[in-house]
Amino acid sequence: MVVVPIVSSKGGVGKTTITANLCAELVRRGRQVLAIDLDPQNALRFHLANDPDTCESGLVEAATGLMPWARAMQPAHGGVILLPFGTVDDERQIAFEQQLAQYPGWLGDTLARFALPPDTLVLLDTPPGPSVYMQQALRAAHFSVVSVLSDAGSFATLPIIERMVDKYCRTRADYMGTGYVVNQVDPGKRLNHDVFEVLRARLRGDLLGVLHLDQAVPEALASAEPVQRYAPMSQATQDFSSCTERMLGRIAAAAQAPLSPRSLESTR
Repeated sequence: MVVVPIVSSKGGVGKTTITANLCAELVRRGRQVLAIDLDPQNALRFHLANDPDTCESGLVEAATGLMPWARAMQPAHGGVILLPFGTVDDERQIAFEQQLAQYPGWLGDTLARFALPPDTLVLLDTPPGPSVYMQQALRAAHFSVVSVLSDAGSFATLPIIERMVDKYCRTRADYMGTGYVVNQVDPGKRLNHDVFEVLRARLRGDLLGVLHLDQAVPEALASAEPVQRYAPMSQATQDFSSCTERMLGRIAAAAQAPLSPRSLESTR
């Protein structure tokens, strides 16, 4: 089992869209995928669920013992298994967040109890910025995907998420690395292009890929389908395919690499 949260330091950078389409691409490659919505907005269902109206219950109900985990999960597009966050009121959400704060390793321990097949990939959609959900996701992460836009705001807030990854992930022996996806790149806009070039120079080998601005993405969401299913020949489908391929390559390479002295020290 490999746990992959999709994270960012600010909102509006396409985390949910990226999560859903990575899931679809992974399943297309024959991988088993569990998609977990860790965002109280409960929006991942609109991208993946066969019927979004059936996702009113999910993670919170199962975590608090109100329903079995097996019933909280449901088949979604293409063979993805979806665990929605569920629609909850503010009091239940606050109580759940307090539970997560008191039990920092809850997500990792819970996933371990699922006894998933070893080749399963668990993708986590997360809310932006520091939160108990982000802490849980990064503590359980084996590989993190950071979503950014090629704008000044994303560039300026990038250190926030990098500090969190440093704190919760990089000292662990089982952490395989971090990959970055630059979303909504428009080569026709000079500022957008210039910021992207700065990001590319900074990220270098950690850049998984670029998602070009493509009308097929919002159209696919309106049709409640992943992009590769809605528009298989689109630029967006090609971009998501390349990002998925690079992510799998990074994970495979890290799994085969020997542990570094620093990693070995962290296991003692």
